[in-house]
Amino acid sequence: MSDPNSKKRKGPGEAPNPAKRPRFPQRAQAYQISTTPTTTAYPDGEINVKSFLNSHQNEIKSLENAMRAAKKGLSRRAFQDVPRELRRRTASHNPRRVPNRLRARAHHEAKEDNTPISRGTSGSGIGKEKKKWLRKEGIEKSRKGWEDRKRRREEKKRDDKDTGEAMEGVEVEKDTPATTKQPAKKAKRKFALLATPETPPSRFRRRQRDKTWLPTHIWHTKRARMTLPTEPLWRFAIPLAPAVKAYRLTHRAATMRGAVAWDMSYVSTISLEGVETSIVRLLKALHFSQETEDDPWQERGKAKKWKKGTRMWEGWLYEREGKEPKGVAPVTVIWSVTEEGSTKRKAFIRIHPCAFLQLWNEVIRIAKVQKPAVTVEDLRFEIGSIEIMGPGAAETLCSILHPSSASESSSPQALWPSLASVTDPGVLPPGALLAFPISDPRLRDPPRASQIAQDAESQVSFMETIAMWPIDGSQPASAIFDRNARLAAARSLPSQKSINRRKSTEGDFGEYPPSQQTDPQIPMLLYVSQKSKSWTILLPWKCVMPVWRGIMRYPLSTGGNPRFGGLKERRQVYFERSVPSFPFDYPGCEAGWGWELQERAVREHEWTKRPKGKRIEWSTIDLDSGRKGELGDPWACDWERLVQKEGGDVSMNGTEDRTTQSSLRQWPSRDAREVLAGRPISPEYLSILHLFTVKISMVQRGTPTTCARIYRLPTNNTELRSKWLSLLPSANSSSRKMAERKTQPTSDQPLPEQIQRRDLARSLLEPPLVRNGPPKAGEEDYPVVPDEEELIGFVTTGNYNLAEGMPTAVANLVLHRVIEKSDDWKGLDKERRVCIVREAGRTIGRLATWETPPATMSEDNPADSAGGDAPEAIALAQGALEELTRDILESCIQNIIHSTAISCHRTEKQLRMQSAATSAESLALANLELPSQKNSQSNTQPSLPKAETDAALYENGRVFLKGNPLKTTPEIICPHCKLPRLMHPMMGKGMQQPDLTREYCMLYPWVQRPGHDVYGNPFPTDMTKTKKERELLKQQQKAADNQSVGTPGSQDTDMNAGDGTHKLNTGGKPASYIPWHTCPKCKRSLLITRFAHHLDKCLGISGRQSSRNAMAKISGVNGNSSGVGNTPIGSRLGTPAPGSQGDGPIPKSKAKGISPVKNLRDNADDDEGENDTPEKKKKKTKSSYVKKADREKMAKEGTPSGTLKVKLKTGNPNSERRDSNMSEKRDRESESIDPEGAPKAKKIKLSIGKAGSPPAPTPTTQGSPGAS
Repeated sequence: MSDPNSKKRKGPGEAPNPAKRPRFPQRAQAYQISTTPTTTAYPDGEINVKSFLNSHQNEIKSLENAMRAAKKGLSRRAFQDVPRELRRRTASHNPRRVPNRLRARAHHEAKEDNTPISRGTSGSGIGKEKKKWLRKEGIEKSRKGWEDRKRRREEKKRDDKDTGEAMEGVEVEKDTPATTKQPAKKAKRKFALLATPETPPSRFRRRQRDKTWLPTHIWHTKRARMTLPTEPLWRFAIPLAPAVKAYRLTHRAATMRGAVAWDMSYVSTISLEGVETSIVRLLKALHFSQETEDDPWQERGKAKKWKKGTRMWEGWLYEREGKEPKGVAPVTVIWSVTEEGSTKRKAFIRIHPCAFLQLWNEVIRIAKVQKPAVTVEDLRFEIGSIEIMGPGAAETLCSILHPSSASESSSPQALWPSLASVTDPGVLPPGALLAFPISDPRLRDPPRASQIAQDAESQVSFMETIAMWPIDGSQPASAIFDRNARLAAARSLPSQKSINRRKSTEGDFGEYPPSQQTDPQIPMLLYVSQKSKSWTILLPWKCVMPVWRGIMRYPLSTGGNPRFGGLKERRQVYFERSVPSFPFDYPGCEAGWGWELQERAVREHEWTKRPKGKRIEWSTIDLDSGRKGELGDPWACDWERLVQKEGGDVSMNGTEDRTTQSSLRQWPSRDAREVLAGRPISPEYLSILHLFTVKISMVQRGTPTTCARIYRLPTNNTELRSKWLSLLPSANSSSRKMAERKTQPTSDQPLPEQIQRRDLARSLLEPPLVRNGPPKAGEEDYPVVPDEEELIGFVTTGNYNLAEGMPTAVANLVLHRVIEKSDDWKGLDKERRVCIVREAGRTIGRLATWETPPATMSEDNPADSAGGDAPEAIALAQGALEELTRDILESCIQNIIHSTAISCHRTEKQLRMQSAATSAESLALANLELPSQKNSQSNTQPSLPKAETDAALYENGRVFLKGNPLKTTPEIICPHCKLPRLMHPMMGKGMQQPDLTREYCMLYPWVQRPGHDVYGNPFPTDMTKTKKERELLKQQQKAADNQSVGTPGSQDTDMNAGDGTHKLNTGGKPASYIPWHTCPKCKRSLLITRFAHHLDKCLGISGRQSSRNAMAKISGVNGNSSGVGNTPIGSRLGTPAPGSQGDGPIPKSKAKGISPVKNLRDNADDDEGENDTPEKKKKKTKSSYVKKADREKMAKEGTPSGTLKVKLKTGNPNSERRDSNMSEKRDRESESIDPEGAPKAKKIKLSIGKAGSPPAPTPTTQGSPGAS
């Protein structure tokens, strides 16, 4: 007997296996809809619509969310709801690898799928592999240590308690000399010390022993690659780059759409406090901003606003001592707003952390000698910052940085929302600065999109704000300069849990909670940088994270969210703008030199850890002319080889880094441009190695990389110099390339075999052709790189520039290798700006050009300029403006042509695709067999239509295209009438004669013909013609209409001529066509030339009676009338209903101007009336008036005036086209039919001629079918 507990056999009562379980089963929690009680919706038994809708709003949204969740649950697993940058490799089968919010769902799915879940060995209490016991033993030791410390604390408390009980009866003298405290000595004044970071929580304390975490460190560790824990950068753990690919995404977000944000809290802040004159002397001693064209110490323009505290200033600080001061770093200086009744001022100096210690020592040394003294504070761990750039940066900040309180209309809080439409910070005033307190962004989470006004009035107001910038006069003192305000804001931040509870209990569903007086007031200072084109926000250190989360969650108007960047992305943005980045591109200063030494060690380490077979052997590099091995240190920008000695030779010793660094000077770009333009220079400058930054643009192929060598053109080898100059592209190179492209065969089909043999034999017998163009890299006659004597610099940053669409680089050149040592120095010409770039480890050089970065424009208005000390304007070369204008016009025209061609190509391809689908569908429907009655009674299903053409396949109601529709579909088929369309107009420009044996769609191409519209109709130009000329034109047009068939707007497309051809008309109107219009009152159709005159009379707005009516109305308004209102004299008080005056029902022909309501009422009265006899229709008699021209004609012919002239109108078999357009005439004829159905008698027109005229012949065709 089988075991009942056995799993191999089923018991007799067990049911068979159920159906196969679906892969994604429905989850019950997706349909749990939370409801809200509706007790408040019916006060006093009455329904309040607003309260009723609010009470059910939660249920409706929950229902929509449940439907959305149910739909998504059928096709997605838990780990697929995690963003790609946060996914883990094992998340598909390990529920512990997904976030907590999805972990329960992942467990449920794994259980349903029968996925085995094993306990991981990472972070679960034990170690990995053979060293598990190490981690286990460490955990055990820590547990025992914790227990020992707890036991000792308890024993200490017990001892203190026993000691207190033993001393209860002992009296202690309060004024004993032993217990009296001695007065503390006054501490000697000390200068500020370096700040230390706040003690982190115990669980993170060991990780921050040698470094400091940024406020957003935990957020970044899940999404970015950080610096190594053992190798912090500038004593900070800094994000290097996002974990996903972001090079192109960063370029698009920073330039085209979106925004990129960085946590810049690692930037150091130094606070200066004291009298304004002392702070000014301190900054002047550090030679602040002496390299810029604008003077920050003048008392006008931007300088005055900067010292007032409403602007910021960017510039370099230099060492105090030395004949030629050495640059320290670029800084940003911000003054506090002057407070009333206070003689002291405060200022912030923002500097990169790599140069902080050097500047700190200089500031402390100078502050000691200032009188009155200047107080210096280190605020590195008290003030954090966020930098954001991109077109969507302004709208993001306007939504997240919400002012905590309203103020005046000209205050920064009031004007801040209007800046949401700014996409380029360059439109704002230079160095614009705003400071106001903001509320906690977590109270307004999730953030909503900023309201960007697009109307003209808002745009005008915005332009006025930018032009006037009223913030300069209303900027209050910022609380971020006050330590107490910063600490109060950080301490008053509520926890996330309390904020969530407040959101759930306060306010309506979906609305932000109302503000309270206890909400934190976060001091904030924001400024705009013109150099980096970015927005920078200064906040207290602990308030950075709430603002950062809000920025990352903001929904941009262009779609998506702002991106975050690391150190590499920040360097990339500067590189794409061809702007040097500090400290990477400044090897002439101490911070840049330290970065260079650090990068050398990293590159050498990467090269060393590679296998010998996969790394470059530097000693085997052949540079031709007997030169072996790489020039200098292959892993470095070897500036040591360029240091001059007294004898003029080059130092080959690269180990003395300190000596080399002291001999380097980073030269400002402004001085470099002036010297290269021809300003004389003293020989003392050439005794020191001056470096200046340039931009490298490649002329040939190749991408420059870091540490690439830069050579000038050979100066001692004329032949080699000419070879390199021959590689420069000439003016006719582009036209030559275009000609070569045109001469090449465009067909992809191979040539016949005999032609291929003939070409091969000809190529073997003919001598080799001499190449006309320059040699290419790798060929024998390609020029070699110059000697070491021509080395002028190194590339510090190089890559493919997405902004310019070509490889570029930022490099540093040596001054004494670029300029000539001569007394008549006149500057560099264009040829001497050509250089040769060779990458480290390569033997081939590439031709390039270099130029200094462009000078920044003066930030002050012309009235605020520096006056006579300002440099003279540089005149443009002759023809430069014409060349620039021509290039701009050519670029614009090329863009217009390109966009037009692309649009036409896309439209044509869509029409061909639609035509292919229409043809296949028509063929399938034509071949479809309709089910017969016998088959319809049976259960057999009809066969699905299927058809195939050369261009498409129709199957089961779907169309599949075959190949390129531009090649497979020769013509365009109309999807409505299924007829081919004409591809060319039939008259005017570009006309072609169509195939008249085919029938075409009535949608004709537009016509381009002088004097005609796009439909081919002529413009009305015959207004001056006489009546006889117009009658003649009508007869000619009538004769032409009898020969044509149909018009573009008619439905007579099935009429064929006798020879089987279709005659096509481009326009449906004659040459004498004049538009007509229908009167809205009497419904008469009149020519447009007489419509205005008729309208005056029909509506009664002209003539004597209309003026009388107007006067009567005026008198009625003034109170001079008889008191019957504004009714005109002679009219009734009200319009009587039809038939109310005893007139009987109005005939149908007379009721055209009556409203439909009155007409219905009249019909009802007719049905209930006493007299059911219809009224006899009144006939309109024609006047017997004879025109003067006819009377003169009859007088000449001698026609008597007493005879009766009868005119019969008979039908014309060729007037069908005219009759089809006379629908109103048919309606009037249908009304003339008698009730018995008998047709009405023929219409006969009678006219009486003059006496003596012969009698008219008696009609004999009264019964003919054509009579009418």
